[in-house]
Amino acid sequence: MWVERWPITVHLHRGEYLPGWLMRVGARYRLSPLQILRELQVVQGPVAYHRVLDYLSANQLRIAAYLGVPMGELSLALWGTPIDAAAARYLVHHCQIRPDPAGSRYCPRCLVESDPWWHAGWANPLLPICLRHQVYLRTVCPGCGQVPWTGTTWMGNIAVPWRCPQRRPRDPAQRPGRVQPLCRYDLRDVPALSAPEKMCTAQQNLIEFAALADQQPSRQLHYGTVDIPIIEALDRLCQRLVAAVGLHSSKGAV
Repeated sequence: MWVERWPITVHLHRGEYLPGWLMRVGARYRLSPLQILRELQVVQGPVAYHRVLDYLSANQLRIAAYLGVPMGELSLALWGTPIDAAAARYLVHHCQIRPDPAGSRYCPRCLVESDPWWHAGWANPLLPICLRHQVYLRTVCPGCGQVPWTGTTWMGNIAVPWRCPQRRPRDPAQRPGRVQPLCRYDLRDVPALSAPEKMCTAQQNLIEFAALADQQPSRQLHYGTVDIPIIEALDRLCQRLVAAVGLHSSKGAV
């Protein structure tokens, strides 16, 4: 099928958060992610984050053809990583929530760099640390008090990666129905808090163990006095890391 490819190609970084990539594409064309997806006949209105993923997955060929990105880049971003799969299992079995919740943390130091982009790993609840800078990821925007990329506001926004994509919360004193202004807080200005070396090591070990479990899913590991499946061992490691992060958070580290 012949298509008229759009003139500007914005490649996906390996490990890039898909909403962030759509926002980067939009910034080049001065279009919002929603306008882009409408033009590509992918969606017609704002939808929840998990539905965005569903529509992107169902329309990979169309999106890759029109936007000029290699199909492999888009497929890899949609497929995710072994630690993403581990997080999905953890959220479903231990938190009883969707495996692909909306919202993402962020690293202010990464956003300061010359070519900033939103990392998919920032949205993973099992990865609370930026290993590149050895700092805790921040959760909320100081400007609006919200977690970036929650809701559907970002779909109608045009912003650079370091600007908060949310709208400011409604003031109870304002009349109902008034559209709130966009936050646009500069997330590069948020202080970055150092993470202990042992927590950085624990997170890196978890990432590597998830990759091993993905490569050898039928492997058994000796745990105490019994052998357990490697997936079960990974699940226990996830629980331990979450508990450890919670402890540090209670001491003001996050």
